[in-house]
Amino acid sequence: MLIEEVTVLSIAFDSEDRIARSNIYSIFGKLLRRCTQKNDDGEVLLCEAGLSSSVDNYAFRLNPYWYNRGYQNNNDQYNPEYVCLSLCQEIEASEEALLRFLNVILSHTHRIENEEMDRLINYLGIIGYEIDVKEVVDMYGESYRFSLIPSSDGTSERAGDISYLRSMLLMHHNDLIHLYDEATTNFGNAQYISCIDNCRSLFESFFKKLDPVDNDYVKGILAATGETVIDNGTSLTSIKKIYTYWINNKSGANRFRLFQTMYSAMSGLGPHHEDTPSREDALLLFRFVEDTLLWCFRKGINC
Repeated sequence: MLIEEVTVLSIAFDSEDRIARSNIYSIFGKLLRRCTQKNDDGEVLLCEAGLSSSVDNYAFRLNPYWYNRGYQNNNDQYNPEYVCLSLCQEIEASEEALLRFLNVILSHTHRIENEEMDRLINYLGIIGYEIDVKEVVDMYGESYRFSLIPSSDGTSERAGDISYLRSMLLMHHNDLIHLYDEATTNFGNAQYISCIDNCRSLFESFFKKLDPVDNDYVKGILAATGETVIDNGTSLTSIKKIYTYWINNKSGANRFRLFQTMYSAMSGLGPHHEDTPSREDALLLFRFVEDTLLWCFRKGINC
């Protein structure tokens, strides 16, 4: 009998940051196409961004035409989307260079469709940026001026946090990483209910692991926080009893109540469909789950 040797391929999935950036560069590639309708437009744009050293490598892919004896022909290698993706990956180690290049593209952009804008806003939010939109009214009518700016102070620190979070998930909870990546993708695609559902599943699955006896996420949260609520000599471990104790005594299990309340919100806005979540709702809960897991990992809680 012949025994076939089966080779299992290990697939390395992109990180949350990588997924977000790739989608951002793709959208900007479409905007770049609109900015390069004539030959040499691309060279001018690269020079405006301080990237004249990249002209030789990319200008031919930014020229929509080539000419032969005065006849115009379509350039089969014209591919602004590829240029934007490749060049952005090449320079992204320098935040200043990347922002300058993307803002030059935006300076030549006067419209962004709603669907593209929604996706762009969502993916920019993941990496800590936002797009500023100003309406311009002149004798020719209304138009828009766009620019890319950091959404808040501490962008680099947040990127470091997320890198650490993902490395810890890969190291200690590889079976949960797909939920994190799906939450990222669903948020970027404006699928907010699905994003919140992923966040809830990730949160619940993580804390279930902290209770190896009953696989109960409630007990897992209590194990993580180290909090105990004693009533008449009995340790309370149910949601109802802990909240009843708090209502009566106005004290006890502060961290547990925070975690459980946010879990309840994820349930209501996610799989239970009690209300329609907004982008802000999804981002709040997405960030909450990230920060909760970061809190656990930094306390040395890895299961």
